[in-house]
Amino acid sequence: MRHWRMRTVRTGLGALSLGLCLAVTACGPSPEPVPTPTVAPAPVVDISGTGGQAPVFTYTAPLLVETPLTEVVWTGDGEPVVDNQPVLLKIYSENATDATVVRDDFASLPKPYLLSPESIGSDLYTVISGQTIGTRILHVVETDDVPLVMSIDILSSRAVGEARAPADGLPTVEYDANGVPTVSVAAEAVPPTSPVVQQLIRGTGAQITAGQKVMIQFVAVKWSNSELFDTTWGADLLPETVTLGEDQLIEGFDEGLVDLPIGSQVMLVIPPGLGFGPSGNDLSAETLVYVVDILAASPAA
Repeated sequence: MRHWRMRTVRTGLGALSLGLCLAVTACGPSPEPVPTPTVAPAPVVDISGTGGQAPVFTYTAPLLVETPLTEVVWTGDGEPVVDNQPVLLKIYSENATDATVVRDDFASLPKPYLLSPESIGSDLYTVISGQTIGTRILHVVETDDVPLVMSIDILSSRAVGEARAPADGLPTVEYDANGVPTVSVAAEAVPPTSPVVQQLIRGTGAQITAGQKVMIQFVAVKWSNSELFDTTWGADLLPETVTLGEDQLIEGFDEGLVDLPIGSQVMLVIPPGLGFGPSGNDLSAETLVYVVDILAASPAA
Protein backbone atom coordinates (compact mmCIF):
# COMPACT_ATOMS: atom_id res chain seq x y z
CA MET A 1 0.00 0.00 0.00
CA ARG A 2 2.81 2.43 0.84
CA HIS A 3 4.68 1.46 -2.28
CA TRP A 4 1.58 2.01 -4.45
CA ARG A 5 1.02 5.48 -3.01
CA MET A 6 4.61 6.45 -3.81
CA ARG A 7 4.12 5.32 -7.40
CA THR A 8 0.93 7.35 -7.61
CA VAL A 9 2.77 10.49 -6.58
CA ARG A 10 5.50 9.88 -9.13
CA THR A 11 2.95 9.35 -11.88
CA GLY A 12 1.29 12.65 -11.06
CA LEU A 13 4.60 14.59 -11.25
CA GLY A 14 5.44 13.00 -14.55
CA ALA A 15 2.13 14.07 -16.00
CA LEU A 16 2.62 17.60 -14.74
CA SER A 17 6.13 17.73 -16.27
CA LEU A 18 4.84 16.47 -19.58
CA GLY A 19 2.08 19.05 -19.54
CA LEU A 20 4.56 21.86 -19.00
CA CYS A 21 6.73 20.62 -21.84
CA LEU A 22 3.81 20.51 -24.21
CA ALA A 23 2.54 23.91 -23.11
CA VAL A 24 5.84 25.66 -23.62
CA THR A 25 7.91 23.81 -26.19
CA ALA A 26 8.98 20.39 -27.18
CA CYS A 27 11.03 18.70 -24.54
CA GLY A 28 14.68 18.38 -25.32
CA PRO A 29 18.14 19.21 -24.05
CA SER A 30 18.75 22.64 -22.59
CA PRO A 31 20.04 25.19 -25.17
CA GLU A 32 23.75 25.75 -25.27
CA PRO A 33 24.83 29.01 -23.59
CA VAL A 34 25.57 31.81 -26.06
CA PRO A 35 29.34 32.32 -26.12
CA THR A 36 30.57 35.73 -25.08
CA PRO A 37 32.28 37.37 -28.08
CA THR A 38 35.95 38.04 -27.62
CA VAL A 39 37.29 41.47 -28.48
CA ALA A 40 40.66 41.60 -30.15
CA PRO A 41 43.11 43.66 -28.13
CA ALA A 42 44.02 47.07 -29.46
CA PRO A 43 47.66 47.50 -30.46
CA VAL A 44 49.86 49.11 -27.83
CA VAL A 45 51.40 52.29 -29.24
CA ASP A 46 52.60 55.39 -27.41
CA ILE A 47 53.16 58.73 -29.10
CA SER A 48 55.11 61.76 -27.92
CA GLY A 49 56.30 65.06 -29.36
CA THR A 50 55.04 68.55 -30.12
CA GLY A 51 53.15 69.94 -33.08
CA GLY A 52 56.18 71.43 -34.79
CA GLN A 53 58.19 68.21 -35.00
CA ALA A 54 57.71 64.69 -36.24
CA PRO A 55 56.25 62.53 -33.45
CA VAL A 56 58.03 59.65 -31.76
CA PHE A 57 56.22 56.31 -31.66
CA THR A 58 56.93 53.64 -29.08
CA TYR A 59 55.81 50.08 -29.85
CA THR A 60 57.22 46.60 -30.31
CA ALA A 61 57.86 45.68 -33.92
CA PRO A 62 56.54 43.74 -35.69
CA LEU A 63 53.24 45.14 -34.40
CA LEU A 64 50.17 42.90 -34.56
CA VAL A 65 47.12 44.95 -35.52
CA GLU A 66 44.02 42.83 -34.93
CA THR A 67 41.81 45.86 -34.30
CA PRO A 68 42.37 49.38 -35.66
CA LEU A 69 43.19 52.03 -33.09
CA THR A 70 42.23 55.71 -33.31
CA GLU A 71 42.99 58.16 -30.51
CA VAL A 72 42.88 61.95 -30.35
CA VAL A 73 46.28 63.01 -29.01
CA TRP A 74 45.11 66.58 -28.57
CA THR A 75 42.12 68.54 -29.78
CA GLY A 76 42.69 71.67 -31.83
CA ASP A 77 40.92 74.92 -31.02
CA GLY A 78 40.11 75.71 -34.67
CA GLU A 79 36.87 75.36 -36.54
CA PRO A 80 35.43 71.94 -37.43
CA VAL A 81 36.46 70.54 -40.80
CA VAL A 82 33.81 70.80 -43.51
CA ASP A 83 32.85 68.11 -46.01
CA ASN A 84 33.97 68.76 -49.58
CA GLN A 85 36.13 71.69 -48.47
CA PRO A 86 39.94 71.74 -48.55
CA VAL A 87 41.84 70.41 -45.56
CA LEU A 88 45.59 70.14 -45.03
CA LEU A 89 46.94 66.96 -43.49
CA LYS A 90 50.45 66.64 -42.13
CA ILE A 91 51.08 62.92 -41.77
CA TYR A 92 53.95 60.98 -40.31
CA SER A 93 53.67 57.20 -40.65
CA GLU A 94 55.76 54.08 -40.09
CA ASN A 95 55.58 50.53 -41.33
CA ALA A 96 55.15 48.80 -37.97
CA THR A 97 56.66 45.59 -39.29
CA ASP A 98 60.14 47.09 -38.88
CA ALA A 99 59.50 50.75 -37.85
CA THR A 100 60.66 52.16 -41.19
CA VAL A 101 59.33 55.59 -42.16
CA VAL A 102 56.65 55.48 -44.88
CA ARG A 103 55.67 59.18 -45.01
CA ASP A 104 57.14 62.25 -43.36
CA ASP A 105 55.38 65.51 -44.17
CA PHE A 106 57.52 67.26 -41.55
CA ALA A 107 60.43 66.94 -43.95
CA SER A 108 58.46 68.44 -46.83
CA LEU A 109 54.97 69.94 -46.84
CA PRO A 110 51.50 68.94 -45.70
CA LYS A 111 49.22 67.74 -48.46
CA PRO A 112 45.88 69.30 -49.42
CA TYR A 113 42.77 67.21 -49.90
CA LEU A 114 39.08 67.74 -50.32
CA LEU A 115 37.37 66.29 -47.29
CA SER A 116 35.59 63.42 -48.98
CA PRO A 117 35.99 59.63 -49.07
CA GLU A 118 36.96 59.86 -52.74
CA SER A 119 39.82 62.26 -52.03
CA ILE A 120 41.36 60.79 -48.88
CA GLY A 121 39.87 57.29 -48.73
CA SER A 122 37.02 56.04 -46.57
CA ASP A 123 39.27 55.09 -43.65
CA LEU A 124 40.93 58.50 -43.27
CA TYR A 125 37.65 60.25 -43.97
CA THR A 126 36.04 58.45 -41.02
CA VAL A 127 39.00 59.32 -38.80
CA ILE A 128 39.07 63.02 -39.71
CA SER A 129 35.39 63.81 -40.19
CA GLY A 130 33.99 65.85 -37.30
CA GLN A 131 37.42 66.88 -35.98
CA THR A 132 38.68 70.44 -35.61
CA ILE A 133 41.61 72.31 -37.08
CA GLY A 134 44.74 71.87 -34.98
CA THR A 135 43.88 68.33 -33.84
CA ARG A 136 46.47 65.55 -33.80
CA ILE A 137 45.26 61.96 -34.17
CA LEU A 138 47.06 58.65 -33.63
CA HIS A 139 45.79 56.06 -36.08
CA VAL A 140 46.95 52.44 -36.25
CA VAL A 141 45.56 50.25 -38.99
CA GLU A 142 46.53 47.35 -41.24
CA THR A 143 46.46 48.15 -44.94
CA ASP A 144 47.22 45.52 -47.58
CA ASP A 145 48.66 43.27 -44.84
CA VAL A 146 51.00 46.05 -43.70
CA PRO A 147 50.58 47.42 -40.17
CA LEU A 148 50.78 51.23 -40.24
CA VAL A 149 51.26 53.58 -37.31
CA MET A 150 50.49 57.18 -38.22
CA SER A 151 50.16 60.61 -36.72
CA ILE A 152 47.72 62.96 -38.49
CA ASP A 153 47.82 66.71 -37.92
CA ILE A 154 44.82 68.64 -39.29
CA LEU A 155 45.89 72.08 -40.51
CA SER A 156 43.89 75.01 -41.77
CA SER A 157 43.49 75.58 -45.49
CA ARG A 158 43.29 79.35 -44.98
CA ALA A 159 44.97 82.03 -42.93
CA VAL A 160 43.32 82.38 -39.53
CA GLY A 161 43.44 85.47 -37.36
CA GLU A 162 42.09 88.96 -36.97
CA ALA A 163 41.87 90.55 -40.39
CA ARG A 164 42.95 94.16 -40.84
CA ALA A 165 41.37 96.44 -43.41
CA PRO A 166 43.69 97.48 -46.26
CA ALA A 167 45.08 100.99 -46.23
CA ASP A 168 43.10 103.80 -47.83
CA GLY A 169 43.18 103.70 -51.60
CA LEU A 170 43.73 99.94 -51.79
CA PRO A 171 41.09 97.41 -52.85
CA THR A 172 38.65 96.11 -50.25
CA VAL A 173 38.30 92.45 -49.26
CA GLU A 174 35.20 90.58 -48.10
CA TYR A 175 34.94 86.93 -47.05
CA ASP A 176 32.30 84.24 -47.26
CA ALA A 177 31.58 81.62 -44.60
CA ASN A 178 34.50 79.45 -45.77
CA GLY A 179 36.99 82.32 -45.78
CA VAL A 180 37.02 82.78 -49.54
CA PRO A 181 38.04 86.40 -50.26
CA THR A 182 36.37 88.67 -52.78
CA VAL A 183 38.46 91.64 -53.91
CA SER A 184 36.88 94.87 -55.14
CA VAL A 185 38.68 97.88 -56.59
CA ALA A 186 36.91 101.23 -56.45
CA ALA A 187 36.29 102.74 -59.88
CA GLU A 188 38.04 105.99 -58.93
CA ALA A 189 41.05 104.28 -57.29
CA VAL A 190 44.42 105.21 -58.80
CA PRO A 191 46.78 102.23 -59.20
CA PRO A 192 50.13 102.56 -57.44
CA THR A 193 53.29 102.77 -59.51
CA SER A 194 55.33 100.78 -56.99
CA PRO A 195 54.55 97.32 -55.59
CA VAL A 196 52.46 97.19 -52.42
CA VAL A 197 52.64 94.49 -49.74
CA GLN A 198 49.75 94.87 -47.29
CA GLN A 199 49.34 92.30 -44.53
CA LEU A 200 45.70 91.51 -43.87
CA ILE A 201 46.31 88.74 -41.32
CA ARG A 202 49.66 88.38 -39.57
CA GLY A 203 50.76 84.79 -39.17
CA THR A 204 52.64 83.37 -36.22
CA GLY A 205 54.86 80.90 -38.06
CA ALA A 206 58.43 81.13 -39.26
CA GLN A 207 59.40 83.62 -41.95
CA ILE A 208 59.66 82.17 -45.42
CA THR A 209 62.80 82.64 -47.48
CA ALA A 210 63.84 82.34 -51.11
CA GLY A 211 64.28 78.74 -52.18
CA GLN A 212 61.48 77.35 -50.00
CA LYS A 213 58.44 75.60 -51.35
CA VAL A 214 55.35 77.44 -50.13
CA MET A 215 51.75 76.26 -50.10
CA ILE A 216 49.26 79.05 -50.80
CA GLN A 217 45.68 79.92 -51.51
CA PHE A 218 45.06 83.01 -53.60
CA VAL A 219 42.67 85.09 -55.62
CA ALA A 220 43.88 87.44 -58.36
CA VAL A 221 41.96 90.30 -59.97
CA LYS A 222 42.64 93.12 -62.41
CA TRP A 223 42.87 96.57 -60.88
CA SER A 224 41.08 98.07 -63.88
CA ASN A 225 37.75 96.30 -63.35
CA SER A 226 38.05 93.87 -60.36
CA GLU A 227 37.73 90.96 -62.81
CA LEU A 228 38.92 87.65 -61.37
CA PHE A 229 41.56 86.06 -63.60
CA ASP A 230 43.01 83.33 -61.38
CA THR A 231 42.22 81.57 -58.10
CA THR A 232 42.79 78.43 -56.03
CA TRP A 233 39.39 78.80 -54.37
CA GLY A 234 36.32 77.06 -55.75
CA ALA A 235 34.69 73.71 -56.32
CA ASP A 236 37.23 70.87 -56.55
CA LEU A 237 40.16 73.31 -56.32
CA LEU A 238 43.00 72.92 -53.84
CA PRO A 239 45.87 75.07 -52.55
CA GLU A 240 48.94 75.22 -54.76
CA THR A 241 52.64 74.84 -54.02
CA VAL A 242 55.17 77.27 -55.50
CA THR A 243 58.90 77.70 -55.06
CA LEU A 244 60.21 81.16 -54.25
CA GLY A 245 63.24 82.56 -56.04
CA GLU A 246 63.35 80.11 -58.95
CA ASP A 247 61.63 82.16 -61.69
CA GLN A 248 58.39 80.21 -61.33
CA LEU A 249 56.42 83.32 -60.40
CA ILE A 250 56.04 86.83 -61.68
CA GLU A 251 58.60 89.13 -60.10
CA GLY A 252 56.25 91.12 -57.89
CA PHE A 253 54.59 87.99 -56.52
CA ASP A 254 57.89 86.27 -55.82
CA GLU A 255 59.43 89.22 -54.02
CA GLY A 256 56.26 90.08 -52.13
CA LEU A 257 56.12 86.81 -50.18
CA VAL A 258 59.72 86.68 -48.98
CA ASP A 259 60.17 87.26 -45.22
CA LEU A 260 56.45 86.98 -44.45
CA PRO A 261 55.49 84.60 -41.61
CA ILE A 262 53.62 81.38 -42.30
CA GLY A 263 49.93 81.77 -41.52
CA SER A 264 49.71 85.27 -42.96
CA GLN A 265 47.29 86.65 -45.47
CA VAL A 266 48.71 89.39 -47.64
CA MET A 267 47.52 91.67 -50.41
CA LEU A 268 50.02 92.16 -53.22
CA VAL A 269 49.50 94.99 -55.67
CA ILE A 270 51.81 94.50 -58.64
CA PRO A 271 52.30 97.19 -61.30
CA PRO A 272 52.71 96.13 -64.95
CA GLY A 273 56.50 96.27 -64.91
CA LEU A 274 56.65 93.54 -62.23
CA GLY A 275 53.78 91.49 -63.58
CA PHE A 276 53.61 89.61 -66.85
CA GLY A 277 55.74 92.18 -68.68
CA PRO A 278 55.75 93.16 -72.37
CA SER A 279 55.09 89.63 -73.56
CA GLY A 280 51.85 90.15 -75.44
CA ASN A 281 49.94 88.62 -72.55
CA ASP A 282 46.48 90.07 -72.00
CA LEU A 283 47.61 91.01 -68.48
CA SER A 284 50.89 92.63 -69.47
CA ALA A 285 49.50 96.17 -69.16
CA GLU A 286 47.41 95.48 -66.04
CA THR A 287 48.04 96.33 -62.41
CA LEU A 288 47.38 93.04 -60.62
CA VAL A 289 45.91 92.47 -57.17
CA TYR A 290 46.51 89.21 -55.31
CA VAL A 291 45.21 88.18 -51.90
CA VAL A 292 47.42 85.31 -50.76
CA ASP A 293 47.07 82.97 -47.79
CA ILE A 294 50.43 81.48 -46.78
CA LEU A 295 49.56 78.05 -45.40
CA ALA A 296 52.82 76.17 -45.04
CA ALA A 297 56.45 76.07 -46.18
CA SER A 298 59.07 73.39 -46.59
CA PRO A 299 61.90 73.32 -44.04
CA ALA A 300 64.37 76.13 -44.60
CA ALA A 301 67.67 75.09 -46.12
